[in-house]
Amino acid sequence: MPQRIIAAALPVSDAEAHARYLDTRFFGSLDGLRAVSILAVVWHHTGAAAIASTLGQQGRYGVTLFFVISGYLIATLILRAKEAGTFRLPTFWWRRSLRIFPVYFAVLALYAGLTWMLERDNPYGQAFFDTLPAFATFTANWVVPMESDRVIFYFSWSLAAEEQFYLVWPFLALWLAGMRPALVAVLALLLSQFIALEFTGLFGPDLPDRIAACLPPGILLGVILAYLLHSPASFATAWRLAGHRWSAPAAALAALVVLAIGPDFGPAEGLAVALPLAWLVAACVLREDNGLAPGLRLVPLVWIGKVSYGMYLLHMLAVNASRRGLALAGIENPLADFALGTLIALTAASASFLWYERPFLRLKEKV
Repeated sequence: MPQRIIAAALPVSDAEAHARYLDTRFFGSLDGLRAVSILAVVWHHTGAAAIASTLGQQGRYGVTLFFVISGYLIATLILRAKEAGTFRLPTFWWRRSLRIFPVYFAVLALYAGLTWMLERDNPYGQAFFDTLPAFATFTANWVVPMESDRVIFYFSWSLAAEEQFYLVWPFLALWLAGMRPALVAVLALLLSQFIALEFTGLFGPDLPDRIAACLPPGILLGVILAYLLHSPASFATAWRLAGHRWSAPAAALAALVVLAIGPDFGPAEGLAVALPLAWLVAACVLREDNGLAPGLRLVPLVWIGKVSYGMYLLHMLAVNASRRGLALAGIENPLADFALGTLIALTAASASFLWYERPFLRLKEKV
């Protein structure tokens, strides 16, 4: 979404607010939210040991924020392209492939090479090669057991869920013509995900149960948000709930409160966290001058958000490298792990973005 449109003053009517929203092609706060997401994930794997509170242990939900943003943006892109008569399913899939596949398979090949050199004779390395076809086909979230104490490349479960969404949702969006059928379908998927988690084994111990349990509620809520904001009638309600400057800080505070409560939500914890995050995304896209915009538009955060995909793929390699380096220096400190791991991941992802990914991104823009 290359065009930046700044909404300065509060529109005087719902219709004007909706028109401004539909004209916006670049949402200036989303890169900052992506930066928060990836920093939370790196924190989860490094610095969480430094803070004993429940809130300090919830960095894994940075992935949920990624999911909400992704579901919202993809559904919005499809809705607007369908309305303009420019949506083509093969073109959509090809553009997504150019963004996702080059760096994903490059990092997967790097993992395969390092695992072959360093761990091919231990159980973890053997398990990695046994499940390599699942990693290569974006089905790891269905077939790779994540309960083990260590699964090499395990973080790809979230990328598998994203890729499955990119593959299936555009087809469903075309088939489910109209807002109401699409929302009913997404709500049904949300319900199936909750049932699968609440009643383990309801569908049996095999693949159907795992597939139902692997539907990310964040992506589904992002899709629902896109439909609600696209429709003039539901936009009016959303605008009153999330269209104030204070809405984004309030949503961020609500998300922190939910994260601090954490495990008390039981099987509904993922959905409980995703709801205020969806509110946060709504508040950030409804008006460019939202209350968090000054912070989310800081240049370092914007750049981290821009290269966050590469950082996610490379962050565990970066964290392991930083830990080894700090151990050699006699330093054992979770905060140092977080700082150095983040710096290495950011450097590697920036280099990848500038010198490897850009040609594919240029090609993507020409399609």
